[in-house]
Amino acid sequence: MPIPKMASKKAAAKAATRKAPVRKTGARRAVPPVSAAPPDERSLQELLGRLGRLELAGLAGRLVEGWRKDLQALMAASQRSYAGLQEVVARQTAQIKDAAGELRSVGMAMGVAGASESVRRLDDLAVGALQLALNDIRELSDMAAKSQREAYELVQRRVAENLDEVQSALRKDG
Repeated sequence: MPIPKMASKKAAAKAATRKAPVRKTGARRAVPPVSAAPPDERSLQELLGRLGRLELAGLAGRLVEGWRKDLQALMAASQRSYAGLQEVVARQTAQIKDAAGELRSVGMAMGVAGASESVRRLDDLAVGALQLALNDIRELSDMAAKSQREAYELVQRRVAENLDEVQSALRKDG
């Protein structure tokens, strides 16, 4: 007789795991009661409920307009970043030309001063050249950081606008 007991346990387990049939009501899914879910799932369910109540008329137009603004912001940020890169390259080229001119003038001064005087001034020249190089590097990095910061701010503004648009849409329909 142990076999029927096992079969009845299996049948009871299957019956306990079966779900009640869910009635379909149009295109919307039934949202479980808010109080039954944990807090983080509850806020997500509230958001989904609000999104479900949004008017669909005009939504596509608003989405396309938002995407257009997103692309414009990305293009502006890309242009600003590219312009910043061009500024850095132009400044770096100018710095190289200045350094070459300085080297030429140092070479001419060393030729006039003589070998013994040139050797004495070599340390001063090396320290001065190092300081100039460090100043140039600092200037270039500041220029690059500024252009990247400006590009980031353009994108950040658009992200904030997107959040404001979503919040205002949710407030209207909420």
